[in-house]
Amino acid sequence: MAFVLIAITACDKDKTVTSSAPVINTVWPLDGTPSTIVTIRGKNFSTVRTENIVQFNGVNAIVIEASQGALLAVAPATGATGAITVAVRNTTVTGPVFTYKAPQQEYNVKLFAGDLTAGSVDGALSISRLRSPEGVEMDAAGNLIITDRGNNRIRKVSLAGIMSPVAGADVVGFVNGPAADARFRLPWKSTVDAAGNIIVADRDNNCIRKITPAGVVSTIAGSGTAGFADGSAATAMFNQPLDVAADAAGNIYVADNLNHRIRKIAPSGEVSTLAGDGTAAFANGTGTAAKLKNPSGLAIDKDGNLIIADRLNHRIRMITPAGVVTSIAGDGVSGYKDGEAGAARFADPYGVAVDGNGHIIIADLNNNKVRKLAGITVTTLAGSSKGFLDGPGANAQLNQPTDVCVDADGNVYVADLGNNCIRKITLIK
Repeated sequence: MAFVLIAITACDKDKTVTSSAPVINTVWPLDGTPSTIVTIRGKNFSTVRTENIVQFNGVNAIVIEASQGALLAVAPATGATGAITVAVRNTTVTGPVFTYKAPQQEYNVKLFAGDLTAGSVDGALSISRLRSPEGVEMDAAGNLIITDRGNNRIRKVSLAGIMSPVAGADVVGFVNGPAADARFRLPWKSTVDAAGNIIVADRDNNCIRKITPAGVVSTIAGSGTAGFADGSAATAMFNQPLDVAADAAGNIYVADNLNHRIRKIAPSGEVSTLAGDGTAAFANGTGTAAKLKNPSGLAIDKDGNLIIADRLNHRIRMITPAGVVTSIAGDGVSGYKDGEAGAARFADPYGVAVDGNGHIIIADLNNNKVRKLAGITVTTLAGSSKGFLDGPGANAQLNQPTDVCVDADGNVYVADLGNNCIRKITLIK
């Protein structure tokens, strides 16, 4: 199908002379990075290369080959997404839109902690063992906090590369007190607040716990019984809380999985519902007018927005400080697709983090990938098929990544649950 002819004019005194107008039939590819070679097929182009003026959204491109039926042009470095035009003999035709894509960055994946064998071993990372690690979080000092779900323990990796226990033991229970005596029941994920306390979503105890820097464990909110109730910390009820996030004011936010809500715990201990009405569904809106479906991951960006991995809606959602819930990535269909955020697809996005550039990093559980949302574009940092393989991000294999966090240098740490280990993703510079 030919594209629209904008103008055909050539005048010689009182006589109008018409030339065969150029026609654009196809353009390939229709997207790419700067310097992509684009083939424009049609007819009536000039065989003299310099007589064909090709522009990408108004910016001149270099034509490297020309024939009557095809032009080869290089996408200009200063171009932007917009229509391709070809001008020949004072006649201009407009073709389809060429979409500019950022140059793909290259990442490398390597084993960081755990030896792929399920176990509970502290010490040097080369001998350490984990059992279904569920959550990762970075503290202010650069220590990596690991929620070691299968061992019912919270663990820490120091900057020196030594793994040590923080709290809990290799048995289930519900006990507060000194870290070594404390007991958890399948703790899911954690965060670190401004005071250095580790806040834990203790899933199967249906409560939110706190570990102080001195190693004392207490219950912040939740009665220990599954259910739903707002109110005081002692009487509030949760139903399998999966993740927590803490803001600078001391508020704690909870991804309340089976209640399909985001809850808020004020510094006073009062629990309230921030978003969701308990219905497992999808709807944007303000507060309880919004609907979520098994939210499982939380993070806070620099503007105070709460980022949510809305797992079974297969979307990334955002709650503004005013309580307005929107969808920022994912079309709601389980699948795998990079590109424009609203059309992107995830398969059970499970954990989220925000890096120093404001980009959202996503643990895409059932795609076995780690994804990135930058502006309105979703890309894949790492992961091909399910398995275990270190190396370049596009080739690396993960096995049910459940959570991510980012250090001060931009390195991404991944709770690789199915491989019983922690992986590290670095940018190849």
